[in-house]
Amino acid sequence: MSQPGWYPDPHGTGGLRWWDGRGWTDHLTPEPHPQPRAPAVQPVDAAVRGLRLHADQQAMTYGNASLPWQHVEWVAYWAASLPDGYGRGPGVQWIFQVGRHPFHGGPRVEVVIEPAALTGRDPAADSERLWLRLVELCRAQAERRLVAEMAGRVQAGESIDVAHGLTVHPGGVRGHRVSLSWSAVAGATVESGRIWIKQSSGSTPVLYIPQQNPNAVLVPALLSALKRMRAG
Repeated sequence: MSQPGWYPDPHGTGGLRWWDGRGWTDHLTPEPHPQPRAPAVQPVDAAVRGLRLHADQQAMTYGNASLPWQHVEWVAYWAASLPDGYGRGPGVQWIFQVGRHPFHGGPRVEVVIEPAALTGRDPAADSERLWLRLVELCRAQAERRLVAEMAGRVQAGESIDVAHGLTVHPGGVRGHRVSLSWSAVAGATVESGRIWIKQSSGSTPVLYIPQQNPNAVLVPALLSALKRMRAG
């Protein structure tokens, strides 16, 4: 067992104990309630810009780039507005990325989906549907694991950088000259291409991260998981 994470306590407490990659620590958490098994997500198989796009429960492949979900260390997806011009009207470009080694130029798979990249009766609607299916697969095959791993590291005492602009640590979050304790964090929402972090004492967000930053889309689930752990 080499990967840090929460595992059944070998000392028989009935809970989970944190393995730091070298040995068992003193950090304990109650055994979580079993979660219902998520229904299998249908594979994606399409042609985008003349290249084959395939994603299933094991991996994502686009053209010559491929990455197993179990090796994914960061995800990013967002919609970008296309301006009017070059003989076409305004539209939407759907971007989806997964990769390894965030912020360090590791291998990644990126697909840009827009009506001009597809063929069919309704390429605009098909673009969004294809993107949403990739997001659904990513959430099932990579995001739950990534959130659990990051939450476990913070719960065990680490400070981690998320989304290249936010540090999540045992005492709370900080970024862009703003620091909030866990009691002051109300949660996070996605709006207008940004992940907004709200303060408990007011409705106005005090901190944001661009949605296209690696793992920014995980911030709402990560903060919720850590607040649940602290409440438990």
